[in-house]
Amino acid sequence: MKISTGKFRQLAIAAALSSGLVGVAHSAAIDLTGLTYVNYGDANSYALQVSQVITGNPALNVDSTPGQIKDLIVIATGADGNPVNTNVAGMDDALSTPNGNNSANFFSGVWDSTIAAFSGFLNGMNPLFFFNNNQINSGAGTNQNVAVWAQLSLTGANVDTIFFDFTNRNGKYALFTEGGGGQYLGDVTAYTSTGAGPIAGTNLATDYVLSGGPICLTATDVPVSCSNPAAVQGPINNNLGANQAAYAIDVPELNAFLAKWLAGDLSVAGYTDLHVDLRYGCDPATGVAGQGDCIGRDANNGYEQLFVGTSVPTQVPEPGVLWLLGASMLGMALVVRRKV
Repeated sequence: MKISTGKFRQLAIAAALSSGLVGVAHSAAIDLTGLTYVNYGDANSYALQVSQVITGNPALNVDSTPGQIKDLIVIATGADGNPVNTNVAGMDDALSTPNGNNSANFFSGVWDSTIAAFSGFLNGMNPLFFFNNNQINSGAGTNQNVAVWAQLSLTGANVDTIFFDFTNRNGKYALFTEGGGGQYLGDVTAYTSTGAGPIAGTNLATDYVLSGGPICLTATDVPVSCSNPAAVQGPINNNLGANQAAYAIDVPELNAFLAKWLAGDLSVAGYTDLHVDLRYGCDPATGVAGQGDCIGRDANNGYEQLFVGTSVPTQVPEPGVLWLLGASMLGMALVVRRKV
C-alpha cells in the first residue's frame, strides 16, 4: 500500500498522541552550541565537567539522582524501585545494571521502544543520552576508567535496519588526548556502521571507548594530555559518581532521522521501533576480570546509568515540523505524561 506524505504525517502525529507522551520533557533542554566534543563513530561525546569548566555554565552539572531523572527516559540504572526504573507505555522499563562493587565486572543489555513513544517524549527537541561514570575513586588511576560501547538501531517491516554506533573504531584503548580512537571535533558522516557487534580486542585495538579518564586544558581551552607542558588547567575528573552525569552523547544522524519521521518524510515511513544495545566493563572476549587488558576496563563499583534528556535542535525545523510541533502543543493540553 502506498502512503502519501500527508497521510504518513497524520499517522506519525496520531502515534505520538496515542502514546500519551506528547508534552514537555521533564528537564531543561541543553544547548550544545559552541561546546567541544569528541567523536566516536556515529556519536559525539561531551564531557560535561570539562564543558562546565570552560563555559562556567551550571546547567552542565547534570543531577542524575533518582528523584531528578524519574520523569526522563531511563534506559539503564542500578537504582531500585519505581518510578526511576519505570518508563511509560511503548518502551521497556529500565535495564537493571550492577549495583555494587561485588557485582559482575561486565554489563550487556538491549532496551526497546517504539519510535512514537520515544519521539513523543522529546516534544520537538533532540535526544541527548547521559551516562554516569561511577567507578572506584581510590587506588590506581585505572580504577576510575570503564570501557563502554553502544549501538542504536532503527527497525520496521520491510525496511533495512539503520545502525548508529558509539565506538572507539578499533583504536587504542586510551583517552583521545593519549592517542585513543576518539576524534576531537570529528565528523559523524565519516563513519558508517556495518551493524556488527563490538570488537573486544586488546588495549592496542578495540571498539570499546575509555570512559572516566582525566582531561587537562591549555590556556585556550584545548583538551590535551595532562603530561603536556601546555596544560595549565586540570586534571579535570570525569569519574563523577552515581549522582552526576559525566557525559552527554549526541547522535546527529539520529536527530536528522527523527526530524524526518515527524515531518512525514516517506523515506522513513516504514520505521517503527528503536533499540539500544549497551555494553560496558570488560568484555569476556578481552580477558579475565582484574587481569591484563581488563585492568582499566572492569566495571568495579556499580550504579552506572544511561538516561535520555534533550538538547536544543541546531537547525530551524521545516514547515512540516513546525506544524507538527503546533499539534504537539495542542496534544499537551489533552494528555499528561506520568510514570507510575
